[in-house]
Amino acid sequence: MESHIENTVAARATFDDQLNLSRSPTARLVFMFVGFLFLGIGIAGFYTPVLPGTINLIVAAYFFSMSSERMFRWMMTNKVFGQQLQDYRAGWGIPRRVKAIAVGSIALSVGLTVSLALVNPWARASMVLFGLVGVWFILNKPTREIELARRQAAAQVQF
Repeated sequence: MESHIENTVAARATFDDQLNLSRSPTARLVFMFVGFLFLGIGIAGFYTPVLPGTINLIVAAYFFSMSSERMFRWMMTNKVFGQQLQDYRAGWGIPRRVKAIAVGSIALSVGLTVSLALVNPWARASMVLFGLVGVWFILNKPTREIELARRQAAAQVQF
């Protein structure tokens, strides 16, 4: 029982600086709705090959940080994906494997949609553009393994 209380106290101390709750009740309601939307998409992304899960969970955590302390803490301490969110928010980046899955999922879903579902050339071009923006976003985030090596090298130089 004590370890649970200690973990809860540690989580409060760790995440208080990451909360930026909106003062507007309306904004908090909208942010919470959007947070739940991205949470649902993120959870679905763990079970479907065409939806990236982690990126959507990062977005959900961002919206919960502005709307609900309880949901934000739940996400950050979740046994399944909490560590990934903590690593990302701490600047550790996204694991290489997760980046590869996300980029592959975007490529697959955009490719299938453009080739099988869309007829209008403008709709096809828009879908490809959105896919490229998603890939650009993912690839421009730090890679966890590279960030870890960089920080270890910097720590060795200091000693």
